Amino acid sequence: MPDGNICGTKLLIAVFVECRTSVASSVITEFSRIPTSRQSEFWNVPKIQHLRRLAETGSAVRLWTPLEELTRRPLDRVRFTGVGYDGKGGDLSGYAYSNANSAVDLAYGRISLTSPLYLGDMSYGALSGVANIAIARAADVTGVIAGTGEGGLYPDVAKCKRITVQWASARFGVDLKVLNTGMAIVLKIGQGAKPGMGGHLPGTKVTEPISLTRRIPVGRDAISPAPHHDIYSIEDLGQRIWALKEATGKPVFVKIGVTNYVSYIASGVARMGGDGIILDASGAGTGAAPSVVKDNVGLPIEIAVAAVDRALRIENLREGFSVIAAGRVSNAEDAAKLMALGADCVSIGTACLICMGCLMVHKCHMGFCPTLLTNKTERDPKRILSPEKATEWMVNLIRGWTEEFRLILDRLDLKTSKDLVGRRDLLQGFNLNGETAEILGVKAGNPSGSPTPLLDAESAFWTDELKQRLQEMAGTAGRAPREAVISSMGSVGPPFVDAPRRIADWIVSDGAQVTRPSIDPYREEIETACYLARGKIRLSTPVILGPFREEMPPRLIRALARTASSMGTILYLEGRPPRELEKYARRIFVPGGIDDPAGGYVITGDDWKERVHLQAGKRPLYLRLECSESSPTSAVDAALLELDGVILDEDRDCAGRLELEVATSEVDAALRKVLREGLPLRTNFDVIAMGERVRLSSDVFKLCALGADAVGISTAATLAVGYEKEEDASLLDEEQIKDRLENLILATGREIKLLAGAAGVSSLFTTLVGNRELLRAVDMEPAVRRRLRIKPAGLG
Repeated sequence: MPDGNICGTKLLIAVFVECRTSVASSVITEFSRIPTSRQSEFWNVPKIQHLRRLAETGSAVRLWTPLEELTRRPLDRVRFTGVGYDGKGGDLSGYAYSNANSAVDLAYGRISLTSPLYLGDMSYGALSGVANIAIARAADVTGVIAGTGEGGLYPDVAKCKRITVQWASARFGVDLKVLNTGMAIVLKIGQGAKPGMGGHLPGTKVTEPISLTRRIPVGRDAISPAPHHDIYSIEDLGQRIWALKEATGKPVFVKIGVTNYVSYIASGVARMGGDGIILDASGAGTGAAPSVVKDNVGLPIEIAVAAVDRALRIENLREGFSVIAAGRVSNAEDAAKLMALGADCVSIGTACLICMGCLMVHKCHMGFCPTLLTNKTERDPKRILSPEKATEWMVNLIRGWTEEFRLILDRLDLKTSKDLVGRRDLLQGFNLNGETAEILGVKAGNPSGSPTPLLDAESAFWTDELKQRLQEMAGTAGRAPREAVISSMGSVGPPFVDAPRRIADWIVSDGAQVTRPSIDPYREEIETACYLARGKIRLSTPVILGPFREEMPPRLIRALARTASSMGTILYLEGRPPRELEKYARRIFVPGGIDDPAGGYVITGDDWKERVHLQAGKRPLYLRLECSESSPTSAVDAALLELDGVILDEDRDCAGRLELEVATSEVDAALRKVLREGLPLRTNFDVIAMGERVRLSSDVFKLCALGADAVGISTAATLAVGYEKEEDASLLDEEQIKDRLENLILATGREIKLLAGAAGVSSLFTTLVGNRELLRAVDMEPAVRRRLRIKPAGLG
């Protein structure tokens, strides 16, 4: 077994690199200054500084996570009891070297590690070569194990012994020789940053060296299929597991992105002969992923580990089967807590990059990494990361991390890593609601209904980051209008990193894996059209523009009307439309009582029942309801009076206002309960949800799954085109506004397709609307969750 304690001295490792140091004019051997970030970060400055100290010293720095590093995630609200937690990291003065045994066995004892660390799967291409080599070399030196990621093997990585080889949906660069190279095979079904989607290496990073390794054309995006096209069931997965075992004789781990049915999948993997499962959870890093998927699909690792361990023990499948936890594992305390919840080992990827200099700028996908970890691979670079220094940092990280972990075992009065696995009794929750504590299997401590309040101030709601994202979609900023926004590294979204602003922020969508196939939005058709007013109105996407006031600048109103017409959507205008817009009238909804031509009329007010007959039969007729406790009853009344639908308006000035998510779900459920002529009232009766604070395509998708046929956006649309205050109107011409609005709707449609495809939804109109089974509540206040009628994450 390699010595896990080699550190502190310079490692003289002869490493061949495609881009040799002799041709580089500059070699990086020091850490760069950490820049100040404008946005919330999970990997904040204190976390980065801690990992750097481990990389520099190879020694324990602390025991516990200081308060300044904690986030809102449930794992940070769970602590070991009786260990003298002081909120500062723990006093290491005068400590003796720990004699605790950190070694673990994986895959029914076939793989032994000196420490419960799996160095996460990062491919050559996503990383630029030197980092891949440093990680693999460090695993050899310290006796842990490293994953090589999707896309074949870099020649110098293939020389290392303690690696796994990945078999993913595209099979890039993989043959029998490659599969026989490592200690084990990782059958990748999905990953935490984008469950239900395939890997994505942007074409800008597919240079000649990457092309040769992956056996793909230079300059072309490498997008792996969303599902394995030979795995559509757990039985298919079993056939692939045994085929790989018979071909290589090696253990096979199955890697999945953590989603709704994670415990069922883990049980299936164990029954089908897998040696272990890698649970890659939300927040996990990536070289490139659509932000909308990264922020809204998948479950946190702590919930997944607890659910999987519980299910495997109930079914008597746990002994010898390995559970590896990945996704936002930032330090030894995280590792220890996850093992106490049921993991055998943890996977670290982003932490490895940080210890080699990563500054968390989230631009890996662009190929211009300031620390050269994820930059575009070239044959003759001007600057490279020192392979010797990178390897030294990695070895030191593993040694220091392991020492901290052993000291934690000491404080818990445990002798071995195995003694910690599944010891939930050592943990206690703080400021956790009782439901989340029950799912984790820990004592609740001081239970809380809603530990994280919603940010309500307008200035805090529409952040610069949110505006930037909307403007990238619209082409007001950025270089890829009409497209889904792509980003890299882990999610920084709400509710656990950025602050939550809507109830939707505690809701995640499913990623289809194994239990049913996902649908590839890049290669397969996903129908986003929806139909309103008993089929009279067709929308190209379930998005309408509105509500907008008639006092908005005329050029903006004209651009909105023209966009509604050209993009096959609806403009809801709270007032009389200008005469010049008559040719677009069929795509404009106006208040009832206006005799002008319109695509539909909207009535409101307490006396709406007396006024229904005045508008009946003219055009589609809708009742506008402020979101309140009476909304379900009023919606049922409207359906019985044969209106075409209701518009739920999240009026923020309404006394007793309900959140739009709650009102949508309750109205949909009420309409489904009442029958007329044997059919639910919901049949052929529309529910439209709208509010000034509906933000992005993820809000639209979740509201549809809660029961809306279509969703209105207003402030998001004006911010996207660059209109924030009245004087902005003079800076924009009508054509410019129209182009940007069209771009926004197209980009929104593409992002909705990504979410739908990941969830295995081929048609929004027939499969998404009211399909709450696609959703899970993560650490949500139980009373709110029950009103939404969605299940808590971790309970199937």
